[in-house]
Amino acid sequence: MADSSIVFDHPNLASLLNNRRWVRSTFPFPHICADKVFTSTVYDSLERAYKAILTRGLSESPRSEGFSRSFAAYDAYGADLPVEAGNPLSVFVCREWHDMIARILDVDTTGDMNTGLHHHKAGSASGSVHNDLNPGWFVGAATPDCINVSNSTLCSYKFGDSRVSGGSPPRQTIRAIAMIFYLANRPWSPGDGGETGLYEAVTDPVDRPTMTVPPVNNSLLAFECTPFSFHSFLHNRYPRNCVVLWWHRNREVVVSRWGEQRIVTWKIKR
Repeated sequence: MADSSIVFDHPNLASLLNNRRWVRSTFPFPHICADKVFTSTVYDSLERAYKAILTRGLSESPRSEGFSRSFAAYDAYGADLPVEAGNPLSVFVCREWHDMIARILDVDTTGDMNTGLHHHKAGSASGSVHNDLNPGWFVGAATPDCINVSNSTLCSYKFGDSRVSGGSPPRQTIRAIAMIFYLANRPWSPGDGGETGLYEAVTDPVDRPTMTVPPVNNSLLAFECTPFSFHSFLHNRYPRNCVVLWWHRNREVVVSRWGEQRIVTWKIKR
């Protein structure tokens, strides 16, 4: 049976990076920000690959190709991040990228990743304040040379429903790291909106973040998913585009550290 473990050939990741200083902050919760992440040549290839998917249009109902409305109570369109070798966007699902981010944030992970592309049309509503400490289900396992990408044809990522009769049973993990990489956006100026808001408490009003991270092209925001990593998308005047990634860890680690009640289970879409 096919699984979702994929090997990507990016042996020289360092040569793709611009090697600028990445900034680590602790307020309102620990996170890192980096700008000019990739060299201009690499960034241009990432933007072209993203725009090629965006040109397929936006669908109001779920579909397997291109962007569609696939989120409950979230005013955005989502698309699958290409995982085939040779697509520039596949750099985000290579083992080297996975391990680099986990090492920078000092988080032990399982090698499982959930990925996607997000598009917010101009005038999209702000999201809700949340922490991303959610479960994720996977079939297969990572190896030292490859990561294990979530695969909806094998099991439901959010609920673990198996999609293959007689296949390997899905296993539950918990999100460990969240990352947003901004690309294919118009030059950003204060007042344009579309930032990622960071908050001190889940009860903070979404329009009053403690700080914001603007959607500047070729920049990223990454943080460990904890009970306190509160964040949200903020209303935008212009379209906002990004790559979203989640790393995962063993459920037992989260239960031991914070308690089972801290895990935010998904609401069943009715």
